[in-house]
Amino acid sequence: MTPSHLALLVFANACWGFNFIAGKLGTELFGPILFSAIRFAIVLLLLLPFLRLVPGQMRRIVMIGLMLGVVHYPLMFFAMYATENVSAVAIAAQLVVPFSTILAILFLHERIGWTRTLAIALSFCGVVIIGFEPVGADHILSLVLVVGGSLSIAVASIWMRQLKDVGVFNLQAWIAVLATLSLSLLAMVFESPSIEMLRSIPIIDYWTPLYSAVGATIIGHGAFYWLLQRYPINQVSPFITLSTLFAIGFGAVLLGDQLTMRILLGGVLTLAGVTVIARRNAATETPSSIRVPR
Repeated sequence: MTPSHLALLVFANACWGFNFIAGKLGTELFGPILFSAIRFAIVLLLLLPFLRLVPGQMRRIVMIGLMLGVVHYPLMFFAMYATENVSAVAIAAQLVVPFSTILAILFLHERIGWTRTLAIALSFCGVVIIGFEPVGADHILSLVLVVGGSLSIAVASIWMRQLKDVGVFNLQAWIAVLATLSLSLLAMVFESPSIEMLRSIPIIDYWTPLYSAVGATIIGHGAFYWLLQRYPINQVSPFITLSTLFAIGFGAVLLGDQLTMRILLGGVLTLAGVTVIARRNAATETPSSIRVPR
């Protein structure tokens, strides 16, 4: 990989890492569900020209969109809203890698050896250790939510592996359609936002859903999939763990996250396990080797 392309890959991970900061600040302003709905509405607006029907595969695309829109994103953004430590949430979010591998074993007949088996156990142990750190009243709740969010996106990743010849931006556009509709309805039911409330938020604070849509989804994923078209999976996919390191750094500097010994130990164990799993998955180009959109 050339130095410029490596820099682009690192930049994409920085975009994803900063999305945890935007998500934390944005959910506190708008509420977690409404924030998610606005985020996807922006994505839909930008990707609408790429929206195309995919004959024979729309049922699976709808399933993916609903899984992400109704389950994954509400859980993840509510976890960011509830937590007092974004770093812990960012670390736990990496459980999508072992979850994807476990589901690939169960449903796609993927086979793994003892190395990945131990790495899966290591990654879950790391999150358990983080769970014992009392860094806020809703710490356990936020971890439970992010674990559920990681499992749901792992399910979506298995469904995505079964799609054929569906463009990245077309898929993201369909996800945005379904997520915008479902999240808008959920926001009206559970958060009851008003026009007055939206008007009371300074226009500058709308950077949070704008960044989440453009920085994390359009730029971050655009760069990532551009690199996947030029390099083997095993050179690109393992680097995605860097996004968590960026999230931890941003959280400590910008939000004052407490990096206690338990969080550091749990983070090291989780990220070590995730890195081993990702490298092994990518080396064999198994069904669980590519991660799904954030």
